[in-house]
Amino acid sequence: MQWGVFGVALARAGVRAEIRMSDDRAEHESGSDDVGRVLRQGLKAALARWVLAKRRGPGVPPPTPQDEATHAWDGQRRFAEDYTFVAAQRELGVVIRLEWLPGRDSQRVWVTILRPDGVWALPGGQLVLRTIGDDRWRAGGLHLDCETPMHRWTLRFVGALERQGREPPRLRVVGDDVQRTRASLDLTFLSTMRPHVPGTDDDPELLARCLGQASWDARLLQAARRDRPRGYVQLGELHGTLAVDDELVPVRAAALRQHGWGVRDWGACDEAFQCFWATEDRRRGWLHHARFPFVTLEGGFAVPPSGRVEPVKKIGAMFEARPRGAPARVSLAVGEAEGTRQVQLEMISDLSFVVDGRGRVDLALVRATGPAPGWGIWAGLRRTLPRASRTDEGRR
Repeated sequence: MQWGVFGVALARAGVRAEIRMSDDRAEHESGSDDVGRVLRQGLKAALARWVLAKRRGPGVPPPTPQDEATHAWDGQRRFAEDYTFVAAQRELGVVIRLEWLPGRDSQRVWVTILRPDGVWALPGGQLVLRTIGDDRWRAGGLHLDCETPMHRWTLRFVGALERQGREPPRLRVVGDDVQRTRASLDLTFLSTMRPHVPGTDDDPELLARCLGQASWDARLLQAARRDRPRGYVQLGELHGTLAVDDELVPVRAAALRQHGWGVRDWGACDEAFQCFWATEDRRRGWLHHARFPFVTLEGGFAVPPSGRVEPVKKIGAMFEARPRGAPARVSLAVGEAEGTRQVQLEMISDLSFVVDGRGRVDLALVRATGPAPGWGIWAGLRRTLPRASRTDEGRR
């Protein structure tokens, strides 16, 4: 999943800039009044709009069918390319991810089935396997096939999954007494909208407000202008069947897929979440939010019953947190063209695991409550590495 539109690329330029500027800013603003702060924020927001205009210009082409293929590795250490599919229907959630890690000659696989009576997933929540041959869409029993670019994909899996508890799974070793279940998936994804590019297709005023509150300097500005969106999100439907032990479950689910490539640092942001939901009145929505040390980035889209995709104009979120894992409840305020809509989500089942020793991922099946009930998938990320102190960063 993509945590922040271009936050990871900005992080390398921005973290030190934020630390360097923070002391000067604190001294300068200590005697400032609210009007002065508003003026400075407005000036930065105007600057952000200019940055966005450059990003949205002719130099940033929309995704093409050729982008469905894997992209050349640019040699960067944490380069990764992923194909992720999430789907939700009544009492069922599915999360499937295949990630190519060329710097490690490896592939990472997620296959997660979330139901009210439990969660079934790969050992430890994921598998990281050595790459064999040139087939980058097949690993660990999972096979993805792009039949029609930007429209139709097939997803197949045959293998053993483990039933997981609510506590984060530990890595298994040979000899552990583990409850393993034979599982299979035979699913087809069909798109229902054109690709949405986070950052480029998000509401420009919302993103400008986010960037207007950031700690900016020339290096950060240059990084923002230079960095281009690498990836897209697409709404659709998932059809087919899945089997867990002897139970065959028909799948007719609202779905979302993501395809992203570039540097992927699971510890770049302090915390982040993505949320996808679908309600019985045919509303759909997807939000992304990522908080970095120097900026918070968010966006997404809403689809009313008319089917017209609209970028969300503002996002508010309140959580009923638990000691570990996904929130027990989430209250979202989503700004749409017709006004602010409240979305209440209740966690039904979840799975937590740590990726690369840098960030903890929380996946959850959620139920939308209210006049038009529905179901969705929550994906959260929290950095597990301690941040370096300002003194340590300043010495680098």
